[in-house]
Amino acid sequence: MRALGSPTYDLVNAVLSYEYEGGEIDVHAIDRVRRGDTDEWMVALSESGLFSDDALVSVLGAWHRDPELLVDALLGGADEVSRRRLKAARRASLLPVVRPRQHIVGIG
Repeated sequence: MRALGSPTYDLVNAVLSYEYEGGEIDVHAIDRVRRGDTDEWMVALSESGLFSDDALVSVLGAWHRDPELLVDALLGGADEVSRRRLKAARRASLLPVVRPRQHIVGIG
C-alpha cells in the first residue's frame, strides 16, 4: 500500500487496525481477502468518512492487484509471531478431520 502514498497507507492501517485489537483475527477472513473478497473492508473504509471517493478507488485497485496489502493492513496490530503465522500461505490438510466420539444417551 506504500504505492498509495504514506498518508493514505497510514490512514488505511489506522482504520483497519481495530480488527486485531482484543484477540485473534479470523484466519478465514485472511483467506477470503486472498481470494479477492475485499467488500467488508472497503465498506469499513467508506463508512469511516476519512477517504474521498478517489482514494477509495485507488485503495480498492491496489487491493485487487495485491491482496497482501490488505492482509498487511489487517495485521498491523498483531504481534510478530501472529503476523508471521497469518502471513504464511495456508493449505487444506490432506488428512480427514477426526472428531471425538460423542456419548449418545438413549431414551428410556
